[in-house]
Amino acid sequence: MPLQEFWNDDPDLLWVYRNLYMQKMEQERDMINYKAWLEGFYNYNAIASAFSKNVKYFDKPIEFNTKPKTVEEKRQELMHKIKEQKLRGQMLLKQRSEK
Repeated sequence: MPLQEFWNDDPDLLWVYRNLYMQKMEQERDMINYKAWLEGFYNYNAIASAFSKNVKYFDKPIEFNTKPKTVEEKRQELMHKIKEQKLRGQMLLKQRSEK
């Protein structure tokens, strides 16, 4: 949050920034958790392949996203994000004008 907004704007704006920050931290925790799980999966397979002749270690990295997104899907995703940001901006402006 810029200092100008902190000192001169609506005090409720601080909570908007805080909530966005908390959401970002939650997403980062989820990503770290997923990466740790994936690392454990690779380690498990490596150990299993070292002690068993029936298990073979991966030849290439695992592809979790087997179906690549089409141009239309990417465009729809982008449009959805733009609409969400627009709604958030409108809500902020509405809150500011009410005060």
